[in-house]
Amino acid sequence: MKLKAKSGFSLVEVLMATAILAFALVGILGTYVTCLVLVTTSKNVNAATNAAQGVIEEIRSTPFTQVIADYNGMTFVVNDIPSSVGVVYVDDTANSELLDVTVSVCWRQGNKVIGEDTNLNGVLDVGEDTIIANNIIDSTVELVTQVANR
Repeated sequence: MKLKAKSGFSLVEVLMATAILAFALVGILGTYVTCLVLVTTSKNVNAATNAAQGVIEEIRSTPFTQVIADYNGMTFVVNDIPSSVGVVYVDDTANSELLDVTVSVCWRQGNKVIGEDTNLNGVLDVGEDTIIANNIIDSTVELVTQVANR
């Protein structure tokens, strides 16, 4: 009598293969979700940088004597980022012929705020100056330039 060779997989082999596949898929899914968050962050940083650069170009085209009056403490919203606020700081204390201009943009992304302005009101409130204690709102998107009296 000839014995037939058994073919197919046992239940243990199928369960092990399923566990390995599930483990691999969870890792791939985690990487995918992280990439989606990074794409959103990149898009927001790009939009905020473009908006801040636009404000700086606006300031550069303004007469020197009006820059402080028109722009110091000005807030603006980045149209491409729903929950955002930008703040302009103009400082002339170092030199009356040279203005230091800082433009910071903060926004809400998911359940966290990018930047120091945690309530997105454009004002440095108590407890918000945490990144660098410099009495201005700091953020990932912060452009600093100087404007000279021409």
